[in-house]
Parts: sequence; structure tokens; C-alpha cells
Amino acid sequence: MPSEQSHREQAKYNEEAALNIRDTYPDWAVTMCFYSALHCVAAYAKVQGEDLEQKYQGSSSPHDRLFDYVRDIAVTRQDRNLEKAYKNLKNESQIARYLTTIRTNARVHYSRYKKTDVDKSFDNLQIVKQLLNR
Repeated sequence: MPSEQSHREQAKYNEEAALNIRDTYPDWAVTMCFYSALHCVAAYAKVQGEDLEQKYQGSSSPHDRLFDYVRDIAVTRQDRNLEKAYKNLKNESQIARYLTTIRTNARVHYSRYKKTDVDKSFDNLQIVKQLLNR
């Protein structure tokens, strides 16, 4: 099982990769932003001493466990901004990876028609990082 430090390193690596490919492969940049956020949440859970597999046994996948955890943090803090930012990242990543809800390939979609969505993914990643670090 990866350590908190491993998750932090992977989050940083994914964010740097996303920045490096932002203009050339925007669909992958969006995906890397999500995976950076995912590792930020996993690192936070480690710091909090949470065993997400145990706590969310009913969740069908590791992605679902992390999302359930993010939702619980939002409820506890009475602040839905973390949940909203993480959910937006997850959804945009799924669109980029699986071409859901779009009528063209992801490269064209993100580079020509939805450049603002790429920027929003970076903004949402910053929100996740800031809210987990306070």
C-alpha cells in the first residue's frame, strides 16, 4: 500500500506532467489533473489515519471510495467546494478518456472547442490542494 509520501510525489508528478502537455495534449492534461487530485486525497487520507478500503467497503472501486471520502470531508466541514472541484475533475477526466457527451475526438474537443475546460481543470486541482491543506 503506497505511503502518504508516495501519494504526494505522484500528485506532484502528475501535475507537472499536466502542465507540460497542457497545450499539446489537453485531453491528457485534464486526465492528469484528476489523477493529481486523486493522489492528493489519498495522501490526505493517510495523514488522517483513514483506511478507505475498510471505511467504504460498499464502494465498488477505489475511485468510488475516494469520491465517497471527499463527500464525507465536505459534509464534515460544511463546505461543498472540495466535493464540487473533485467531482468536476473526475467528470472532465471521464469525458477526456471515454469521449462521453462529446461528438468529436477528445483532442479536437479540448484544444479547439473547450480550452476553458482545460483551464478549469487546473483551477479545480488548485482548489482541491488548497482545501486539503488547510
